[in-house]
Amino acid sequence: MSDRCIHSCKGLCSALEVAEKRERDAMEEYRQYAATCDYPDVRSMLEQLIGQREEGLRLLRATREMLGGRFDTLDDITDSFA
Repeated sequence: MSDRCIHSCKGLCSALEVAEKRERDAMEEYRQYAATCDYPDVRSMLEQLIGQREEGLRLLRATREMLGGRFDTLDDITDSFA
């Protein structure tokens, strides 16, 4: 992984963004291979990999949204003391 984690996550977490991009790129590559593959077993396996990557992408997005909500809540709490 070429991007380093800066360990200051609020609004700056690149790890989830990099992981999402890599999942999308892998899915696109698998789709291209599956679309041109003549062997049913290989095509089926590639489609299974695409499904697994889609699940991973959903998990990454859900985690990013959860963290966003958590940071918003912390901001609201901090603002209430100001």
